[in-house]
Amino acid sequence: MNRLDFESDVLVIGGGFGGAVAALRAAELGQSVTLVEKAVVSRAGPSTYVHSQYAPDKKVEGEELEAWMDEFVVGANYMADQDWVEQYILEAYDRTQEMIKLGVPYAKDAEGNLRYVSVRGHKLGTTLGVDGRACMEVLRRRMKAKRVKLVEKVAVIELLTSDNKYPTNGSIVGAVGVHIRTGQPHVFKAKSVILNSGPFYPKIHYAFGDHCTGEIHAAAWRAGAEFAGMEFATFAAWSNFNNKFFTPGQAKIQGVGAHFKNASGERFMEKYDPIWGELSGLFQIARAIITENIEGRGPCYLDLRHVSEEDIKVLYEVSPSVERAFNEFKIDPSKDTLELGPFVVIGTLSSSGPNIGLNAETSIPGLYATGYGTSCPHLMSGISGSGISTFSMVGGHRAAEHAKKRSDELQIPSINEGRVDEILTAYFKPMKKLRQVRSSDIWMEIGEITSTAEFALFKTEKRIKHVINQLKTLREERIPKIFAPDMHELEKAHEVKNYLDMAILACFAMLERTESRGELFRVDYPYQDNDNWLKWLLVKKVDGEEDPVFTHHDLNYDKWRIKPPTGRLPSPYPVPERYAEENNND
Repeated sequence: MNRLDFESDVLVIGGGFGGAVAALRAAELGQSVTLVEKAVVSRAGPSTYVHSQYAPDKKVEGEELEAWMDEFVVGANYMADQDWVEQYILEAYDRTQEMIKLGVPYAKDAEGNLRYVSVRGHKLGTTLGVDGRACMEVLRRRMKAKRVKLVEKVAVIELLTSDNKYPTNGSIVGAVGVHIRTGQPHVFKAKSVILNSGPFYPKIHYAFGDHCTGEIHAAAWRAGAEFAGMEFATFAAWSNFNNKFFTPGQAKIQGVGAHFKNASGERFMEKYDPIWGELSGLFQIARAIITENIEGRGPCYLDLRHVSEEDIKVLYEVSPSVERAFNEFKIDPSKDTLELGPFVVIGTLSSSGPNIGLNAETSIPGLYATGYGTSCPHLMSGISGSGISTFSMVGGHRAAEHAKKRSDELQIPSINEGRVDEILTAYFKPMKKLRQVRSSDIWMEIGEITSTAEFALFKTEKRIKHVINQLKTLREERIPKIFAPDMHELEKAHEVKNYLDMAILACFAMLERTESRGELFRVDYPYQDNDNWLKWLLVKKVDGEEDPVFTHHDLNYDKWRIKPPTGRLPSPYPVPERYAEENNND
C-alpha cells in the first residue's frame, strides 16, 4: 500500500483540548501545522467527556493568588511545582477567555451570565461547566478555518529521532503512523512535535477513553524522554452505578453537592479526608467506599435527593452522558439513591508521563507534551478536579510559542528510510503469526494480576515485586505470541503491549517511593514522609539497562511560598487484618 508523507513546522499528536490549542496557536504564529489523531477530533477521547473547566473569573493576583495556589498545593499532597501552579492560574484566565470569544457554549445562569462554580478539589478556584464534545466541535471548526491539516484515524506507532537511536542522544524529527482501518502507512517530518495523547488506562470497557492505552507514552519512553509521577499511576472511579452502568462526570456530580453514604445512611468521607470531605479525589473516595465495604458497612450509595432541580439541570447540561444513563436506567435523582461500585487499576489519574518544563518542553529537544499525557507538574499527585483540560490548553499554548522560536532556526529534517521500514515491519508482525494468543486474553490476565485488593490498595515491597515479575512474564512470554487477523486486532495488540510497558514502569516507581502519598498507599510505609520524600521520582530508559533508572528531584521549598508540614503524617486509611500481613501468595 502506498505511503502518505507529510512535512510541517509543527506536528501535533492528539486532538484533545491541548492539541487543538497548540495547533491553533502555532498556525496563528505562521507555522505550518499537521495534527494527527487516532480517532476523530471532537468525536472521541477524554476531551469529549469534559464537563467542567478550571476558569478563574478574573485575573487573580497578590494574596488571593497565593490562596488559590494553596488549593492546588494542598490537594496535590505538596507534590506540585509551585512555579507551574502560579503560571497555570495566571494563564488559565486568558485561555478560557479565548474559548469564550470563540463561542464555546459554557453554562449560564437564568440571567444569561456565565455560571462560575466550584467542583472537586476547589473551594476558592472557580470552574465553568461545558459539554466537552460541544467545546471540541468549536475548536475543530476553528482549526479547519486556520488551515491546520487534520489527519484522522491514524495511530502514531513511533517517534523518529535524528540519530535513529532509542533512547536518543539527538532530537525528535517526526513520527510514523498507520491508518487504523486500512493499514496505510503515514510518515510525518516536523521541526517540532507536540504530544497531547491523553491518559493511559487498561481496557476496562465501561469507562470513557477506552482506546487511551499508553501508545504515545510508550513511544516517548522508548525515545528516551524523562518521566515523572509514575508511582501515582492509579486510576480509580466510583460511578459504576447499581452494578449496571458507568458514567463520567464525577467531579461535576460532587460539585452539585453529592453525599456519599454507607448502608446505615451515614456520610463517611469526613473521616477519610477531613480537608476535602465529599469534594475529595477519585482515588480517596473509591478507597473509602471499598474500606466501608470491607469493614461491613456497605454497600455504599450516592445520594442526590437533596440537590436542587436547577443544579441537576446544570449537571445534565454539561455532562449529557449522565442524563442519558439516568434516563435509560430509569433513575430519578430526586427520589433514588445509587449503589456505588468503585474500582482501582493502574492508569492515569493525577499525573504519570513525560516530565515537562514551564514551556511544556520534555527532556528531548524538539519534543513537547501537554495535558494528561504528561507528569502534570501542577498536580503530580492528589486531587485533579477540573484542572486537566485547562492545563492542557495552557501547556499547548506555551508549547506552540516555544516551538515557533525553535523552528525559526531549523529546516524540515530528513529521516532515515531504513528506520521507517524497520518500524513498519515490526508493527505488522503480529499479522504474520500463526493463531496463538489474542490481545483480549492478555487484558484479562493483566486485570487478574493488578486488580486484587492486595496489590491495588494494600501494597508492600513483596507484593509490588510479585506483580512486576508476573507482568514481565506476560511481556516476555505472551506478547510475542499475539496473533492479529485484521487491522482492528492489530491495533488492539499494540495497545496491550504499550499499556503493559507503562504498567511495569509504574510498578517500579511504586517500589521506589517508600512512603504513602496521594494515590500510592503502602502498608509497609503507612505515612506521608515530608522529611524525606518532598521530591519527585524522575525515571529514564537507559541504553544497556534492562530496568528503568531513577533519580530524585528535590522540590524547591527553599524558594516557594507555600510550605508543607514537617514529619511523618499517618495515613487515615485503616488496613484490614487480612491485608496487613503478607502471605506466601503475595
